[in-house]
Amino acid sequence: MVRRLNGASKTDISKLTGLSPQAAVRIVESLEESGRLVRAGKRTGGMGQPSIIYKINGASGCTVGVEIGRDRLICVLLDFDGAILSRWSQPHAFPRPQDVIRDIDAFMAAQLALLPETQREGFLGIGIAMPWFLGEWRDELGMTDDQARDWAGSAVEKRFRSALEAPVFFENDGNAGALAELLCGAGLDLRNFLYIHLGKFVGGGLVLGGQVHEGRNGNAGALASMPVPGGAGADVLLHRASLYNADVDLADGLTDAACEAWLNDCTEALSFAIIGANSLLDLEAVILGSPLPEELLGALVSRIKAKMEADAPRDFFQPPLLRGRNGEIAPALGAGLLPLFASYAPNLGSLMKSPSSVMMSEEEA
Repeated sequence: MVRRLNGASKTDISKLTGLSPQAAVRIVESLEESGRLVRAGKRTGGMGQPSIIYKINGASGCTVGVEIGRDRLICVLLDFDGAILSRWSQPHAFPRPQDVIRDIDAFMAAQLALLPETQREGFLGIGIAMPWFLGEWRDELGMTDDQARDWAGSAVEKRFRSALEAPVFFENDGNAGALAELLCGAGLDLRNFLYIHLGKFVGGGLVLGGQVHEGRNGNAGALASMPVPGGAGADVLLHRASLYNADVDLADGLTDAACEAWLNDCTEALSFAIIGANSLLDLEAVILGSPLPEELLGALVSRIKAKMEADAPRDFFQPPLLRGRNGEIAPALGAGLLPLFASYAPNLGSLMKSPSSVMMSEEEA
């Protein structure tokens, strides 16, 4: 909560969490004594003594975040405040577990060695974000049966936990991207939103009540299999709004006819999916993140807004459509936040009020 507010007093913490003032004081003083929080100034105003503002000490620890994608591996090193200290990306035709483990080990060994000893000692663990069905959709990717079997079943998670000498936290890549936008992105002031990640495949995550809503199987908001209209009847969103089937050079902008056709098809499918999702959930916003160039992503957002305005039912409240702030790095960043999230914020539901609502004077307190 302190990080989300970019600094908070003991009074802020007590009011926002429902903790008693005495409990807030004890917890803050304990975190300050351990070096996790530092004093960052005072807030004046109202009656009484100025409030001491505490911020997170990023140098007191670190985490590693990993996204295992279908066409790339991304590793990030975060400080204790979630700031990116180092980033590494490696494209691949399709990942193999043994190669991923080797690359994670190499990244950790190289990057942790560069940190001060006190920061290394505060290492919390590794977060790994990946599609739950990494070995599926074989026709779309042209993968072999052997490649698919490498990622089948629960043995994958056990293999990574036994091979990596650190606490390991797993999450669906869409949920991890949603967490990144929730804690340090476009969802910072939101409690309810749908996050859409338009990457090699389309995916996403759902935030309800300030919590990433995982669903029974951890796959809520995955979106790839959501039914949408197709040329010959029903289709799924994956086939109409993913980069694997964008047979264009995305860096060329909007001049290419094939790019224009892909944009139109993607716009139609995504607007249909958003209208359906929001009719059910009545969200505060929809956040669209992607490795697309800014010009293309901006054009896509504008087209989706226009399409929804034209197609939405009369009783439809159109949600704001926001661009994600973390781009292609969102799932890896969210993965790196998992150890922090698991250790310090097991329930964010009570901590999701707008930051402006808790900034009060001592007189108000």
